Amino acid sequence: MIEEKYFLMQIKRTNGTYEKGVVVKDTPDDASQSYFAYLGAYAFGHDPNTDYVQCRIFGDNGAEYESKIWDNRKPAQVEEG
Repeated sequence: MIEEKYFLMQIKRTNGTYEKGVVVKDTPDDASQSYFAYLGAYAFGHDPNTDYVQCRIFGDNGAEYESKIWDNRKPAQVEEG
């Protein structure tokens, strides 16, 4: 039997700096728990210094199981005149 792995991709922007990473999980439940924990910690205004979070779960077969982007970045201000 082939061992399956699940990859949790995590991206966040805090104080204007992007951080990213990929975490390897052995089960879909382990991947989902980490997915929701990451979103809960950084997205939806929970961390006031973070304004962008992207989180995805992929299987080693390429299938995408979960995907969420929370984007609270402010549009660039354009000066007129």
